[in-house]
Amino acid sequence: MSAPEGRAPPVSREDESLEETFVLPADRWHLEDERDFLRRSLDDARSELEAGDLERADYDALRRRDEARLGAVEAALAVLDAEEEEAAEEEGRPPRRRGRWLLVVGIAALVAGTTLLAVDLATPRAPGQPITGSIKVNTQKEVEIQLNQAATLVNEGTTTANQGALTIYARVLSERPRQPTALAETGWFYWEAGVQSHDAQLRAAGTALVKRSLKYEPDNYAAHLFLGTIDFQGAHDVAAAIAQYRAFFSENPPADLIARAAVFVRAAYAAAGIPLPPEVPPASG
Repeated sequence: MSAPEGRAPPVSREDESLEETFVLPADRWHLEDERDFLRRSLDDARSELEAGDLERADYDALRRRDEARLGAVEAALAVLDAEEEEAAEEEGRPPRRRGRWLLVVGIAALVAGTTLLAVDLATPRAPGQPITGSIKVNTQKEVEIQLNQAATLVNEGTTTANQGALTIYARVLSERPRQPTALAETGWFYWEAGVQSHDAQLRAAGTALVKRSLKYEPDNYAAHLFLGTIDFQGAHDVAAAIAQYRAFFSENPPADLIARAAVFVRAAYAAAGIPLPPEVPPASG
């Protein structure tokens, strides 16, 4: 399949924290207005840097601040897009809003790793182009470049890198709300954040996005892996987890991804009392 491999955060991450919790408007037009303002602000800051009117240290501080908030705004818009599209497909059902968590979004919570996850499921990918300026999604090639950029950032495993990845996924979804990799990865971020912050609505939003990604790409092995882990670690539904893991294996995922996911797979199959798939390597020691 064409989608990048799935990932999960390691239990040990760089100890970073963001003191600011961003309060976001819940309605679309305010979010879109702020998104446009932040994009202009980033462009203006870059122009001032290139003209020599802004010191590099000041530019870097402004860029980090605005990109962090832009990531939150675009992530909120991406979820609104997914929810509105889903509601429109359900005849006679009004669009849903998860107002509370859209109103107050802690960036640190959105990108922090969950303590429930014990291994890194990421696989190495070729670095993409650096993130500078507005990212426009016009062609499939540009989408692939952006997804590779996000994957590279995720593999870094730091809070700042994860913010950048979430920003890219949100921008992809703002142009292509059905893009399955961005849906699955964003959903996984939200589910992790919900576990970290004990927020049931964030967990539900994340789960919904991962499931939605499978609607548009049923053979997305990363999404099946995410959903299996959500079912097992979050819902404690062993049967559902086994079904997702079986789908994961049926799609011929890479061996190194299987090895990294093995700790979850072994636990789920042991809980179900059934033999491990032959692809799963034995536990060391």
